[in-house]
Amino acid sequence: MPVPTPAALRAGLDRLLAERGTPLVIAHRGTTLGSFPDNTVRSAIGALRSGADVIETDVVRSADGEYFLFHTGYEQKLFGIDCDVREMTAEQLEAAVFRWQGGASSPGVERLDALLEALPETWINIDRSWGLWPDLLDHLADRGVEDRILLKSPPRQEHLRALAEHPTPFLYFPIVRTADELAAVEAVDGINLVGAELLAAGPGDDFARPEAVAAVGDRHRLVLLNALNLENGSVLYLGADDDTSVLEGPDLGWGRLIRVGATAIQTDWPHLLRAYLTAR
Repeated sequence: MPVPTPAALRAGLDRLLAERGTPLVIAHRGTTLGSFPDNTVRSAIGALRSGADVIETDVVRSADGEYFLFHTGYEQKLFGIDCDVREMTAEQLEAAVFRWQGGASSPGVERLDALLEALPETWINIDRSWGLWPDLLDHLADRGVEDRILLKSPPRQEHLRALAEHPTPFLYFPIVRTADELAAVEAVDGINLVGAELLAAGPGDDFARPEAVAAVGDRHRLVLLNALNLENGSVLYLGADDDTSVLEGPDLGWGRLIRVGATAIQTDWPHLLRAYLTAR
């Protein structure tokens, strides 16, 4: 198959933004309610039926070189044992049983390909995979899914180089805290840059200023502001987060992100964010 042009892939994202409207709802690891563990096909289907536009997922590589959906560091929480999924074989991962969700009769850790095949029309944002580039990029290109994949990473030179040197112009956005970080990414030739995830922990940060966010939006279609409440307590965007939105009111959380210029919001509550967007 011919390699798509950067413009053709960007046109696909433009269509998504036009058809779904903004902000896009990006479901963090799917929707992990009931018996659905995160980073599974089940949680992805649940998120789509909850109104998500894009499924965010994490990818690891097994000891024997197969790609699976998992966030490293959560082994003890999810399996109840001390292990590292990256040291397990594909057979061991598929036999693993989630401790609190899923149950013994449900699939274990699932392959990336299972998600790609189960949801062939779905947009997927692959997170925490940058240490596997460029081999993972080859894997995705071989499966012809580059027209619905969004990649992101910290703005480190080795990751940017892997993207720039790959023949497939994957849609990409960096996770940045400063204007200088974003400018450095914009200066790299050969990257199909479509936007950025902007972080601001406090009012002194570069992207805490609405005019700075607007400047990014003037140059790029995708301006992702993150509403997640992480277990480590990191503030991703000025406390305009899921906890505030659910407990105090969506105008105080998600509404602030929209007003400052988000064209995409990552959330653990896609159904409530979708209901809020619909009501607006």
